[in-house]
Amino acid sequence: MKPSILIVDDEKEIVKALTRLLMKHFSIHGFSDPKDALEFFKSSPTHIVLSDMKMPELTGVDLMAEVYRLSPKTRRVILTGYADAEMAQSAINDAHVHAYVGKPWDNEKLLENLLGLIGELKKENQSASAIKKLKKKNQYLQDKSEVNELMNSVIMSSSEQAQQQNDQLMSSHNDLINLSSTLVANYTQDNIGHSTRIAQQARVLAGRISMQSQLRTCLYLAGLFYRIGLTEQDFNLSAKPFEALSPQQQHVWQKLPQLSADILMATPMLTKSAHIINNAYFVWGSEFSQVEEIDIHEKKATSIVIAAKILSLVVFMDLFMSGHIDGEIHLPAVAMKKLSGTARKYFGAELVKEYEKMLEDIKAEERFELPRTVEQLKDGDILAQDVLDKLEHCLLTQETELNEQKIQALKTLQEENEEKLLVYIHTHKMELETS
Repeated sequence: MKPSILIVDDEKEIVKALTRLLMKHFSIHGFSDPKDALEFFKSSPTHIVLSDMKMPELTGVDLMAEVYRLSPKTRRVILTGYADAEMAQSAINDAHVHAYVGKPWDNEKLLENLLGLIGELKKENQSASAIKKLKKKNQYLQDKSEVNELMNSVIMSSSEQAQQQNDQLMSSHNDLINLSSTLVANYTQDNIGHSTRIAQQARVLAGRISMQSQLRTCLYLAGLFYRIGLTEQDFNLSAKPFEALSPQQQHVWQKLPQLSADILMATPMLTKSAHIINNAYFVWGSEFSQVEEIDIHEKKATSIVIAAKILSLVVFMDLFMSGHIDGEIHLPAVAMKKLSGTARKYFGAELVKEYEKMLEDIKAEERFELPRTVEQLKDGDILAQDVLDKLEHCLLTQETELNEQKIQALKTLQEENEEKLLVYIHTHKMELETS
């Protein structure tokens, strides 16, 4: 879906000229009457409003002031051929204008400025989303604290008190882990729930091959924190597809397991998780062509190595599906078909087969986020992640229960984007088929 822009100028030829210039990058709505433009904006706010300064009946300043009142996040740009200092100051004070463009304008600079404003808006939406998640997490911790205080006020026997204290300690421990992982995800711009999702999938996949419970927990923690090494690097690394990074940036990604492991080694409870991460590997680089294949059922393969192989597989597949390797979203079935040979080469045929089964044949007790195409969605499915448009605007929120109307809205979004949409749902809230 292209970002939208409202163009307003009383000279129709200017509206046409700007439309021709911007139509490749924006969804254009052009008006020569500012009052008509304002009526349109009231019902259909746009990402940017580009308006002439001096127009009959309604000035650009008055129009922008009303736009600001209706939609403060909309970027406002004034187009003017007048050197009117007083009006310019009014535009800054009353209309909160983001930029000025002089007549005649430079096509290249105008386009650059407008795309820059879209980039700012996208970052603003990402920050708002991150803050929302942190507030939700903090409210959860506050609520838990209030419940604990209430429980402590109840008179219990000494054994019951000891058990209560132990439960509270474990609960606080889990809360701190979740909060820490949320902070890492927000800092590294993981706004699609990648780390939590691969942690869940890794734990379930490990259970399917009968891995010891304690090691499954360590593997889960490894999934949550495998990106922590990015917090000491340029955080923009995680905002670009791997193939769009410079060779130096790609090298940082390749060193990520070691960087993250070094940080986690300092925390005793995460030492085994650090060893798992340190043995993990990313296969989107030519230097991994000599990675030795390890059969997950061979005795010579240590438990740490097997856990690392599971982590490497789920990370690779999730990043590939979500477009973080080559910049394109790949639906699960297509991804598995396209990467079948590569995955089996680096992760072993048995493990890859079990991973495919996990995505298609879900067991009732398994808890993880499942990637789904819009066509696979059903009434009653619960969203595990927010559904965002290309500008990071939230269209449907996490935990939304889908119905026919919402699924149709997702299909419409998919058609507008002209590309397949990947949606994540909760497995434990699906209506599983019974034999």
